[in-house]
Amino acid sequence: VEWTKEDGVLGIKNHLCKLAGPYVESELFDPRRLLTTSIPVDGGDWPLVSVKSSPPIPKNMMLEAMDEITGVRVKAPIKVGDVLMTNILGTGCDVVATRNVKSV
Repeated sequence: VEWTKEDGVLGIKNHLCKLAGPYVESELFDPRRLLTTSIPVDGGDWPLVSVKSSPPIPKNMMLEAMDEITGVRVKAPIKVGDVLMTNILGTGCDVVATRNVKSV
C-alpha cells in the first residue's frame, strides 16, 4: 500500500481491499486500540472481571486510561456488557464488562 496526502486529500494506491483507505487514514491520523484489562470485584464468585473499552480509545491515551482504571473496584453482580466506567478521559469511550460475575 502506498499513500500520499496533498491539500488535505489522502491518496492510496496498490491496495486490494476497499477497506484499505479508511484503515490507512485511521492508522495515520487517529490510531485507536481496544483496551483490555481486569478490575477487582468485591463480593463476587471471581476476584476480577475482564473489561474492554468500547469503542477503541486513541492509542496515545492507553497508558493514561490504564492509570485511571487502576484503583477502581466494582461490586458483584456484574453482567457481560455492564458499563463499569463512562467516558474515560473524556474520549467518549466506556469500560465494559466482558464476563459475568455472580454475588456470593
